[in-house]
Amino acid sequence: MKHRAVQLFCLALCACLLLASATVAQAQSEKITLTMLDHATPENAQSGNTEAQLYRNAIDLWLKNNPNVELKEESISHEVYETKIKTLAAANELPDIFMALPTYMKSFYDNGQIVDLKPLIDADPEWKDRYQDGALGDFEYGDVILGAPRIAIYNSLILWNKEIFAKCGYNEFPKTAEEFKECVAKLKENGYIPMACGNKGQYAISSQNMPGILFKFCSKDWYDKIRNNGEASFTDEAPLSAIKYLDELMKMGLFNEDVNSLEQSQARQLYYSGKAAMAAEGSWIIGNFINETTQDVLDKTEITVFPVTEAHPEYAGQIVGGQGWGLSLNANLTGDKLAAAADFLKTFTDPSIQAFAVEGGMVGITKDIPYDESKLNPFYLKFLKSVSAYDTVVGCPEVQLSAEYMDASYVGYQELSVGEVTPDQLAESLQSALKGS
Repeated sequence: MKHRAVQLFCLALCACLLLASATVAQAQSEKITLTMLDHATPENAQSGNTEAQLYRNAIDLWLKNNPNVELKEESISHEVYETKIKTLAAANELPDIFMALPTYMKSFYDNGQIVDLKPLIDADPEWKDRYQDGALGDFEYGDVILGAPRIAIYNSLILWNKEIFAKCGYNEFPKTAEEFKECVAKLKENGYIPMACGNKGQYAISSQNMPGILFKFCSKDWYDKIRNNGEASFTDEAPLSAIKYLDELMKMGLFNEDVNSLEQSQARQLYYSGKAAMAAEGSWIIGNFINETTQDVLDKTEITVFPVTEAHPEYAGQIVGGQGWGLSLNANLTGDKLAAAADFLKTFTDPSIQAFAVEGGMVGITKDIPYDESKLNPFYLKFLKSVSAYDTVVGCPEVQLSAEYMDASYVGYQELSVGEVTPDQLAESLQSALKGS
């Protein structure tokens, strides 16, 4: 009798296990449809854009690990992306997974449109523990995390042609903002465009040039007060002096005359061809820079940031950086859909993805990245050595502050470049946009 009871128990247990296995298998085989919007187009990846290649690799790995996901992706150019995402948000039609600047995330969250990722990250120790300290900084708002990073970035890097500088009497980069003005004048006298810039998309002056200048006039403490709604303003003496300094440089002819007609990728050709002595870029283009230009140009190029003012040498260690474009999830996601979408964000912390990032000339976000040192380009190593000289990373206002501020900055600095506003008017406009957000 006991033997018979044991047999019946074993049969019942097997039946339960088979049923559970079948349920899991059914769940895994059930298709989950997720929508995605990004600006990492396949065309850019095929043309050698390493950041786009990184994104495509992450999609491939994610879909391999989640075969039940059916992805409906729309990938569009960076130039039209911001307009598209703002339009979708206004209509409350955001996709399930999408790229976003931290600038937009707070308003999306306040409107109930995106997920707080903190509970998801905290619930997955492997995901959470992979990140370097500070890797989520651009996306943290109080106790919530509104986006996940792909890479880390540095803004306002200056690529400069040491051969052109030498021809103009400079064997090293100017050490102060005052000397830099003199250098710009000297470069112009010798027939060079001092700084190649493509501001057609309105972001190159405001977010790739100005932050580097701003934080040689202003301290990180001032910016922390700005970001945290403290007792600081863009109309304060220091930031206003920075805006006036940029205005003076532009009136001297800092940029190419068609600055507002070219995309940044087009403006880089002026640097590659030797017509321009400098280009202000973000670290995300280092891999593209290596792929796009010749070894001769790479050999002649050094990397630095805007120099300090004579009044504030203590700001020499400040460099602008963060994470930039991150990934957010639609607040309507639940259950298996939310889990699968969150796994895409986690995929960017996968060792193979981060190794590709570093080997492709980008800055990683995780600890102990298993990259192949033999694949690192010497120019990338030059870049790493350059940025390692700075000990204080300050966030980019156009990335971290409000969408209203970003819009005012984009438009305002373009207007400043053509003389439509004064520095004082621009400072007032920036502060008004920030306070009104």
